[in-house]
Amino acid sequence: MKKRASKLTAEELLAKHQVALNTFVRERWGEIPTELEVPLKALKSWGFDLVRGLRGGAEAIFVTPTEKGYEPGDTFEERGEIFEVRELVKELGPKEKLFIEVTLEDRRGVIRGLHRTDVGDETVLFTLPAAELLLAFFKKRGYGKLLEAFHSSGLTTEFIQKNGEAGKAYPFEALPPKMRRALREAQDVIKKHGGVGRFTLVYFGENKDGEDRYVVTWLLPTIRLFDVGLAENVDKLLAALD
Repeated sequence: MKKRASKLTAEELLAKHQVALNTFVRERWGEIPTELEVPLKALKSWGFDLVRGLRGGAEAIFVTPTEKGYEPGDTFEERGEIFEVRELVKELGPKEKLFIEVTLEDRRGVIRGLHRTDVGDETVLFTLPAAELLLAFFKKRGYGKLLEAFHSSGLTTEFIQKNGEAGKAYPFEALPPKMRRALREAQDVIKKHGGVGRFTLVYFGENKDGEDRYVVTWLLPTIRLFDVGLAENVDKLLAALD
């Protein structure tokens, strides 16, 4: 098969090479975490009530949308099954736990909410696109920068933040203190909160109004972003670049 020639001019290729050489990376990899234990109040913040009742006539635990306002004694039908609400769960017993796990399904990241008991019983409470649940979580917590920079979610989630037009990338020695600090802090955030992840930064200097021009990216474990320690630090670091 005949190879297609690059459509880049020699000048464009040189510029791409220059940017590539001056894109700085902080990275740490190992096994990507896919499961996280969460408190009961997390379900409420995502718009769910945990319910004990009947599902198809059998004792069951399930979730209902908080906006529906179901109360004990209410019945409803969903996908051909009849549900009866007997109790809105206010607290879990000592031998019950809630987890969320991330998987890949239908070419995208999916989050499942799980209820587990100490005898090994497991109930799937909900299944949602990871992006949908993450964006709802960021909005609820007021993480504006994460909302703006969100790009995609699978087992990991990518954020991209840009400001200004690209140009000649600065070497590390010429980076302003704010950009060097971002590289240091990103490395700490990955190590202390993410466990694994990748941060990149390329800096193009200031524009005519004195504003920094740059591109930064984050690649982080999707499941860890529901940990306030990680999400809050990444949101603050992105905000500090403005």
